Amino acid sequence: MKNFAAITLSSFSNLFRFSTLVMADYSTTNFHSSSQNSSYQGSGSQFKKFPRYFKKSPLVPGLIVVVIIVIISIVGINNSHKSAGSNAQPAVAGATTQQATVAKPVATETLNKSFQFPLKDATGKTVSNINYEIQSAEFDNQIIIKGQMATAVAGKTFLVLNLKIDNNYDKAVQLNTRDYVRLIVDGNTDEKLAADIHNDPVDVEAISTKFTRLGFPIDSNSKSLALEVGQIDGPKQSVQLNLK
Repeated sequence: MKNFAAITLSSFSNLFRFSTLVMADYSTTNFHSSSQNSSYQGSGSQFKKFPRYFKKSPLVPGLIVVVIIVIISIVGINNSHKSAGSNAQPAVAGATTQQATVAKPVATETLNKSFQFPLKDATGKTVSNINYEIQSAEFDNQIIIKGQMATAVAGKTFLVLNLKIDNNYDKAVQLNTRDYVRLIVDGNTDEKLAADIHNDPVDVEAISTKFTRLGFPIDSNSKSLALEVGQIDGPKQSVQLNLK
C-alpha cells in the first residue's frame, strides 16, 4: 500500500512538472508581438507544438499507468465494500444475526424410555436394530421450527418429545421418527395423533447418534396424555405422561 502511494505521488509530481514545462514553453512564443496577426500565428504554432511535445514526452506512459492503477483501485475498493456488505447478511433467509430467545418450558418430565426397532434392507431382511429413545417430554408455548419462532395461540400449547436415535449399522439410514409415536388425548383411542412438528426424514450416519424432536399442538386444558410407541404394523407400548 505504501509503494502504491509513493508511485502515485511520484507520477502526479512528474505530471505537474510536465504541465509546468508546457506552460513555460508556451510563454516563450511570439504572443507579445506588436502585430495582432503575428500574435495569433505564434499561438497557433504553439498549439501545433503541444500535441507533438505530448506524444514525445517520456511521462505519457507513466501517466497512462497511473490512470489505469487509479481506476482499478477504485473498482477494487467498491467491490470489497459490496462483498463486506453481502457477507454481513445472515446465512438463513428471514433470520437475524442475533440468536432467538425461546421461553422456558411450561412443564417437563424425564422419561428415558428406550425401544428397539429392526432395521431392514430392500429385501425385507433384518440387518441391524435402531435404538429409539424418548428422553423427555415438555410443554412449550414457543418453539423454533426451521429457524423461525412459532408461538402457540391462546388455549393451545406444544407437547414436545426429545428423542435420541442410535444407529448401530455400518451404513447411514433415513428414519421417519414420527411413524413410531402416536398421541392419545383424554383416553380417546379413536383419535391417535401423529406429530405435526418434526425433522423427518432424519439422516443418521453409520455407527452414530442423532438427537431430534417431535411436536404435537394440543389444547392447554387436556387432562390426560399417553403415548403409543411402536412400528406401524407391529405391537405397541403405552407410555403415560405426567408433566409438571
